[in-house]
Amino acid sequence: MESIKNLFGKRIKELRKERSLTQEKLAELIGIDTRNLIKIENGETFPRVSTLDKLIEVFDITPDEILKTEHLKDTEILKNKIIDKLNSDEKLVRMIYKMLF
Repeated sequence: MESIKNLFGKRIKELRKERSLTQEKLAELIGIDTRNLIKIENGETFPRVSTLDKLIEVFDITPDEILKTEHLKDTEILKNKIIDKLNSDEKLVRMIYKMLF
């Protein structure tokens, strides 16, 4: 299982790219050194609360949105969850089939 630091780093990188921000620009907006942002994105460190507040402000999201990392987890876990859902929902299977074929 991935650590919270790794998942959080992936989430920050995802949010940054969605907004077409470079690491340098995001670091500037939140008032930290680019090297520190890189460490956060690489899962080497977790930001201070003040930095976390600034990230939430810059991304214009709620605190719970910055921690949404379910979709970033190991793909095997995600595949199993999808299979479980498909096994229990025939209507969903038909809808997905129509979308794909």
